[in-house]
Amino acid sequence: MSGRFVRKPFRLTPGMVAGSFLVTLCLCLVSGAGLWGFSASSAIPSEPPVAALTILPAPTSTPSPTPTPALAATPSPAAPGQGIAIGAYVQISGTGGQGLRLRAAPGLDAALLFLGYDAEVYQVRDGPRQADGYTWWYLVAPYDEGRAGWAAADFLSVLSTPQP
Repeated sequence: MSGRFVRKPFRLTPGMVAGSFLVTLCLCLVSGAGLWGFSASSAIPSEPPVAALTILPAPTSTPSPTPTPALAATPSPAAPGQGIAIGAYVQISGTGGQGLRLRAAPGLDAALLFLGYDAEVYQVRDGPRQADGYTWWYLVAPYDEGRAGWAAADFLSVLSTPQP
């Protein structure tokens, strides 16, 4: 050899394979035993847990309830289409579950904006207008100013509050 490094090819011998296998097996056994010992020791506590109980003394006096004002009577719908006026609250009724089409303008040919469903309440803001054999009112939902449109009075009932 004249100063050159000669590299021998790597050869895997049966002893190397057996040694690698034994080292891997030992590592698996050691880690498995460690995990088994950890889970076994944590699964069975050495002492049972102690429950903490706090006893609160009973109140010495019962406060008297404060009188509440009488609740307003639940509004009841009047006959459909009767007594509607600007500022009144109306409820959709009589659509048979199909909903009432609220439109961009009075009339059956006006663009459909959305469906109002039975029992929904709206405030009347404009009207009446006559078109296509119906009396139309402009309704606005009290909870959403954007939910507004023209509706036929035949499917509206005025909500009336009984006077005391």
